[in-house]
This record gives sequence, C-alpha cells and structure tokens, in this order.
Amino acid sequence: MIFNHWMEGGPLFMSLIYLMWVAVIVLSFLFLAKRAKAENRSLVRLNEGILFTGSLAFLIGVLGQVLGVFEALSVIQVMGDVSAEMMAGGLRVSFIAPFYGFVLFILSGIVWFIFRNLLKNEEG
Repeated sequence: MIFNHWMEGGPLFMSLIYLMWVAVIVLSFLFLAKRAKAENRSLVRLNEGILFTGSLAFLIGVLGQVLGVFEALSVIQVMGDVSAEMMAGGLRVSFIAPFYGFVLFILSGIVWFIFRNLLKNEEG
C-alpha cells in the first residue's frame, strides 16, 4: 500500500515527505536521548525542528497536489472530453501527498506539544 501510494502520489514529492517522516522520528529520538544531559536551549531547537519538519511536509504535499492538478488540467484541455470517473480518480490521487504530509504535521504537532510540556516541567 505504501509503495502504491508512493507511485500514485508522485515519487518526487512522496519521497520528500517520507524523508521528513524519517527526520521527525530521528529528531524525536535525539530529543529523548539528549533530554537528561543537554541544555534546555538545545532541546528547544530540536523540538522546534520537529514541528517545522512536520509543517514543511504538509506544504510540500500541497505543492505536489497543485502541480499535479495543473498538469492534469493541461492534459484535459488538450484531450477535450473527460469522463467523471477519470476526474474522480485524478482528484483522489491528487490528495495522497497532502494527506501523508498532513498526518505527519498532526503527529509532529502532538510530539512537539508533549516535548514542550516536558521542557516546561523540567524548568519549573
């Protein structure tokens, strides 16, 4: 399923989003590993990197969707008549990259919120 979504959603944009998933996971583990011995400022930067990477993944997904729809509309203009089934299938495919980016954005926001509260509890 993931490979099919990677192909349907566009290999370039889906690869970038998958790399951002890996980056968020790595940053989260780095945060947890450094939490005991690192200074607070370093942890805050790691935590902000988690949220930034998640939001960037969503924006890259939306960019992939916009470019894909633009290309599809130019093909439809050349072809002329297109069936409703083909349009629905194209719209479904266009939402794959933003969906993966949005899920990562939501999860990175949750991780960011939890880690932020951990940092606040350690300060106070």
